[in-house]
Formats: sequence, structure tokens, C-alpha cells
Amino acid sequence: MGTVELHIANEMLDDFEAIRSMLNGHEVGRRPSPTAMGVTILDMQMNGAPDQAKTMEVALQLVDGQPKISGIHYWDKHGIFLAPVVPFRKAVTD
Repeated sequence: MGTVELHIANEMLDDFEAIRSMLNGHEVGRRPSPTAMGVTILDMQMNGAPDQAKTMEVALQLVDGQPKISGIHYWDKHGIFLAPVVPFRKAVTD
């Protein structure tokens, strides 16, 4: 389980509670951003986060007026997007 940063605007922190239980992980710390006023950094231990992940972003959509997670994106320490690993089906030979 990797620990990654999730940057959230302070005015959105209360709304984050609505999706917290949908994440496959948990918060282990929080602090104000040293570079962006009005932003809080949540340290999240995320199951399934790539080993080299440094930050994450949660993509949301509204379904029947309720927020649903449509994806989680990860970036490494250099800000490079980490594409999801998609396992290929094993070829069956008879």
C-alpha cells in the first residue's frame, strides 16, 4: 500500500467526506500546502497505488445527483502521469 498526496481546495474538504468511503485507502495525515494558499494536502495510503506514485487525483461524476468515482489518476515525483497497468488475458492454446 503506497502513500500518496491528494491536494484539495480547502472549500472542498467537507465535500470530500461524501466520497471518502469509496476510496480503496485511508488518510494518514494532512497539512497545508506550502506552495498554494487555500489548499490542503492529504496523505493517503492507497491500495493499488503504483510504487512510484507521489500524487493522486480523484475523477468524479454525478450519478442520480450522487458523486461516484470514475477513476483515480497517479503521477510520479516528476509530475509524469502513470498509466494504469492493464493485465492482458492469457492466450489459450488447445
